[in-house]
Amino acid sequence: MEERDLEILPGFPLEAFLQGPDSAAWNRDTCRSYRRALYELQHFLAGKGLPTPQLLEAWQADLHRQGYRQRSVNMRISAANNYFRRCGRHDLLMHHSRPNAVPVPELTRAEYLRLLQTARGQNKHRLYLLIKLFATTDLSLQCLEQITVQVVQDGGAVLDCRGSPLEFHLPAALRQELLDYIAEHGPASGPVFITRGGRPINRSNLCREMQELCRAAGVPEQKGSPRCLRNLYQATQNDIYANLEQMLQQAYDQLLQAEQTAAGWKEGA
Repeated sequence: MEERDLEILPGFPLEAFLQGPDSAAWNRDTCRSYRRALYELQHFLAGKGLPTPQLLEAWQADLHRQGYRQRSVNMRISAANNYFRRCGRHDLLMHHSRPNAVPVPELTRAEYLRLLQTARGQNKHRLYLLIKLFATTDLSLQCLEQITVQVVQDGGAVLDCRGSPLEFHLPAALRQELLDYIAEHGPASGPVFITRGGRPINRSNLCREMQELCRAAGVPEQKGSPRCLRNLYQATQNDIYANLEQMLQQAYDQLLQAEQTAAGWKEGA
């Protein structure tokens, strides 16, 4: 079966949903996250039959066993719920759970902005861009060398993240800042973030620079890492998805109430 024909529920291909009317309200990151989540669910259900509340509970448990945090599980729940709602299967809708406490310290957006302002005040242009890159995209530190001049010019690319493809997209504002940086500092081609000697940035040195910036910005230095910045991106995305789903549920409830008023049994009697 080709990818475009894959289904979770018969008669509702995943690609038809992902490219259907609902997708007009999604940004590129939302589409990418929804596609990944729904194909993960389809793969989990393969050979198990049609989805049931019990199977969906087992899917969530399996995600936790794989090490996904509750925020990431909630994002996948949002994707599946939107699909089931479009299919008219409200009996399959799942509930979000509160995110679990995680050992990695959580960077707030106010702290993130202080880091950017401090880097700008200290004229640390490269560090400013690196902080913004990790906090506004799903990029992992392992993929940093793949951010080349060509990738910036194209606005994104499919990267190789530990053997798995990562569809990387640069926000427009960050892309322009990177283009300005390249024009001013080079290089003409290859990786954007390199040392003066042309070598890839040392990860230990990068974390040390981030921690020094944290101290200068009045931010706990343990938050000065690409992982904390990336967690901020993921938490922000997941909060947006959860709020979007709540709005969709409220709109659906209002629709049902309006239909009840117009054609309910008691009203029509």
